[in-house]
Amino acid sequence: MKTVIYLDELLLTNFLAAAALLLGAGLLCARQCSGLRLMAGSAAAAAASLGILLPELPEPAAFLYKVFTCCAAVAATYGVPGLRNFVQLCVWYLLLNLLLCGTVLLPGVQSANLCVYLPLSPGRLLLCCGAVLAVLRGVLFCFGRAGTRCFAAVLELEGAVLSVQAFCDTGFSVQDPLTGQAVVLVYYPAVRSALPQELRTFLDRYFACGTAPPPELRVRLVPCTTIAGHCVLPAVPAKALRTSKGSAAGILAAFCRPETQQPWTALLGSELAVQLGIR
Repeated sequence: MKTVIYLDELLLTNFLAAAALLLGAGLLCARQCSGLRLMAGSAAAAAASLGILLPELPEPAAFLYKVFTCCAAVAATYGVPGLRNFVQLCVWYLLLNLLLCGTVLLPGVQSANLCVYLPLSPGRLLLCCGAVLAVLRGVLFCFGRAGTRCFAAVLELEGAVLSVQAFCDTGFSVQDPLTGQAVVLVYYPAVRSALPQELRTFLDRYFACGTAPPPELRVRLVPCTTIAGHCVLPAVPAKALRTSKGSAAGILAAFCRPETQQPWTALLGSELAVQLGIR
């Protein structure tokens, strides 16, 4: 018995279903994304569903296809906020897909290349996705949210635009002692590849052996005191820090490279959070 699949219906249904599951993975990992990034990730997941129309691949190849498409959808939605956090997002996204496909034992289910075609109407399938997301929101509302609450932001530097996962720390109040400008602390390993080559080369040398900054980079050295002691961090002027709710200009972006991986890409204080409309 043959099954007729309409491509427009297949892509639209998977687009909406992936959006719900990607949001669910973000809830579980305390991550947020912009609307455009969510659309990009959902589109990648929808395109991956076309694997059900491909000729049957060997099992290892089909498995690699699923892993690659899953990682691509998560990366398009949330970026790569550190290897550990990225793996967590991918694992939760995969588990939510498996939860949705728990109906795989229903009669009439078809699969190809690890892509499952459920014998459900698009409306019922999307209702199931919405139910998964609603259950997650209900659990988090009743029992609280594990981990830090990060939000999506865009940090604009000279020659670079960085998509970051920002976190507001009420105890963070670092400022430039000369100008009084607010400072955003940026986790250098997470943004290194997106920085201009000259700035990246200087920061590599600075964190390795404390090289003095060249004048053309407009780098300032900002003192910072933490529980680990006193340090001086290299900082550069930032054009703006933007979220979907607001923006802040006239700030500095200071780079740090702690020994342990951080769940955030950018750390900011309460005053900046108010300007961004977060608090």
